[in-house]
Amino acid sequence: MRWYRIRFKVKSWLSSDWQADTIWGHLCWGLKYLRGEQALTNFIAAYDTSQPPLFISNGFPGDLLPRPILPSPALNFLADLAGQKEQFDRQKQAKKELFLNFGEFNRSLRGEMAYPLPKPGICRRVTLKNQINRTTNTTTTEGQSLYPFEEYYCGAITIYAKITDGFEDRARELFDYIAKTGYGKRKSVGYGWLEMLQFEPFAGFDSPDDANAFVSLSNFAPAAHNPTRGFWKTLVKYGKLGEDFANSTNPFKKPLLMFTAGSVFYDSPIGEFYGRLISGLSSSHPEAEQYGFALAVPIKLAGV
Repeated sequence: MRWYRIRFKVKSWLSSDWQADTIWGHLCWGLKYLRGEQALTNFIAAYDTSQPPLFISNGFPGDLLPRPILPSPALNFLADLAGQKEQFDRQKQAKKELFLNFGEFNRSLRGEMAYPLPKPGICRRVTLKNQINRTTNTTTTEGQSLYPFEEYYCGAITIYAKITDGFEDRARELFDYIAKTGYGKRKSVGYGWLEMLQFEPFAGFDSPDDANAFVSLSNFAPAAHNPTRGFWKTLVKYGKLGEDFANSTNPFKKPLLMFTAGSVFYDSPIGEFYGRLISGLSSSHPEAEQYGFALAVPIKLAGV
């Protein structure tokens, strides 16, 4: 498998976060619409083989990458009080930064302590939306159907991928489909409007040869045989069926606990992939699959 980097220019506000499982769902629907049901069935079945078609990261703003979730180094108690305070303040500030630039990320892969510089934040805002009565085609009186809606904006989104040889052209076609049709919820009313700027081979990251762990660039659900020793954060994913399935009797999936991008686990040698596809989350469409693979980058952790 070879590394690729895909970059989109964001041309509107966004209403859905760029999580790997959501991106993969868009790719699957694109494959069905462009190549048919059988092509999608074959694509999903390939994940049960030793050569899955592709693994993808979350989408990250600009050229940023997730900060590996690692414990802070011990304070240097041999330093004077001012030096200890300076180190403490730097560690406190570093914890607030969710992302690293490319150089900071590579230094962290080599086991070096990277105190990230402050990054421009994603612009988020909450707007008020009004429900429309489908019978009267009007809003209700006195603003009773107003509800808050969170939206956000960033200039560009970057996705990293590992693609098996021979699937590159199809992958390009599917990412181009996302650019043409939009991303996330409410794309039919102008959210998630994109332009694909880049789909190109990527030289990879500066991981050391003696790596003893991996950091995931995607949210993922571990398989039974995956390593358990590491440092992580979790989220509960409340998924929802999309496209043709969105109008199902019950479009909501069961909650799924996942590790977040940036989670780190010890392992040696580093595997080609970790995680799994998850089935059975939808009562309306039990055949629906949820993407739960980690896009793993080798990292060197001290103390082993």
